[in-house]
Amino acid sequence: MPVELSGRLVFLASPGNMAKERDACRMVVREFNEQSSESGQVVFLLRAWEDMPGGVGRPQDRINPKLDECDYMILILGDRWGSPPAVKGPYSSGTEEEFYRCLDLLASPTAVMRDLLVLFRTLEPERLRDPGPQLLEVMNFRNDLEEAKSLQFVSFDSEQSFEAAIRKQLAEWARPLSEREPVKIDLPKLRTIEAGPTVASHIKLLEAAKEHAKNGLLMQAELLFAQAIEDGDVEAVAEFALFMRRTGRLDTALELNQKIIEDPGVLSSTDHDSVARRVRALVNMGIIHRKRSSLTESIKVLREAVRTAESSVTPVYQELCYALDNYGLSLLRVGELELARQQFEKTYSVRKEFGTSLELAQSAINLARQSLAREDFAHATTLFEEALGILETENDGHCLANALCGLAEARLRAGVRDGVRVLLERALEVNETLGNSDGTSIAHALLAKYFLAEGDVGLARGHAELCHEESERTNSATGYGTSYLLKAMIARQERDGRVATENLAKAQQYAQSSGNEPLIRDIDAVRRE
Repeated sequence: MPVELSGRLVFLASPGNMAKERDACRMVVREFNEQSSESGQVVFLLRAWEDMPGGVGRPQDRINPKLDECDYMILILGDRWGSPPAVKGPYSSGTEEEFYRCLDLLASPTAVMRDLLVLFRTLEPERLRDPGPQLLEVMNFRNDLEEAKSLQFVSFDSEQSFEAAIRKQLAEWARPLSEREPVKIDLPKLRTIEAGPTVASHIKLLEAAKEHAKNGLLMQAELLFAQAIEDGDVEAVAEFALFMRRTGRLDTALELNQKIIEDPGVLSSTDHDSVARRVRALVNMGIIHRKRSSLTESIKVLREAVRTAESSVTPVYQELCYALDNYGLSLLRVGELELARQQFEKTYSVRKEFGTSLELAQSAINLARQSLAREDFAHATTLFEEALGILETENDGHCLANALCGLAEARLRAGVRDGVRVLLERALEVNETLGNSDGTSIAHALLAKYFLAEGDVGLARGHAELCHEESERTNSATGYGTSYLLKAMIARQERDGRVATENLAKAQQYAQSSGNEPLIRDIDAVRRE
């Protein structure tokens, strides 16, 4: 039986030293076409400079017309910017010319170009500290994107994370085409990065790095972190690992935490600071495994973190609570509700004796999450309200946003909508100020559920899309699963059974890959309905 397929052209741009990534991209496209073309009725056709025939004249003049015919472009950059496409011209590399030509096509009312994916390979700190002119151009380009805030990009630190980014983008581009609308992207060339030797102490470098990260200037933050860890300072490595975890470079974050655990000074010492560093590194590794949906490994590592803290000669109460909290959260993800409750109650017991009011608020939030998981919404509401009462006098945005979202979710699940929108809009504001993509995604998801309950499908759809976009920043399988579940619920409300079924299948796929039992239960409930 004949099958009609929609072919979509993708231009692959990069300097010549990215052969490994270009081959991987071709492999992912080929696999996507083989696995998805029959059901999705979409195939992607790659075009690239190496596919162009030779001839007389400037090579870029033969490449550009092929780019003009494409629907999408993928741009990959590592440590090289490329060679000038002309002896005298406005562009310093062929890749730069292709990028700005793509922006012109996106803005044109007559072109076919619809979207652009930019990917940056994460580089070793040594390369950032001494970049040379080629890498400096790449660093400045990435910084310009961050400063402009008009074009998102993806950073990858492994073959797996690169391929995952391509697969997710192809899945988005394979969706039914809507009417094309021109998009103008202004990108001034600021070129503010200056790399080279620094005389600042690692403490000052760390402070500056964290400030840049807070303001969303991740390239500048990454450079400063790279300079701060040059002498191997363990605390600087730990902060860099945390930064990498929060920006989705999970493989690099794992390597940095492993480096802390294997540090001879940290490994052989039993003093408070050394044990605390080992515990924190183990907990961060457990969190990374949980984010990657390797829940068995997460539980194993976090159990080791708890035992390391409990067996310490000198008490490490804060680190013990950090380990117990995250051990409990991973147990919640696999449905071990009673065992999770035991960890949270141990933490609460320790904090009642040694903790601060802020730490007690964190314990109340985690116990409330456990009550949510077992559908005791009244108890969860009480605990979230207790946490908020404490947090009104504390200055901790992360805890505040968690408590606000938690209370809103408890009310929604109990069928109560009073005050929910105010809670979630405040949580969204806090998370956006913090630059917390995971928290922002959760707030958008709950706002989508709220507006669905209110019958406002338009606003629900907008928040579902924003939930999806924020999940892209951290490569969150749970976030993707949640956004597709919301899209299925919206399609069901609009009586579009085909779209609802397709999105529910995608939600199921991401939920299973994440191992998130509460999300799986929510999807099953929608399917039964």
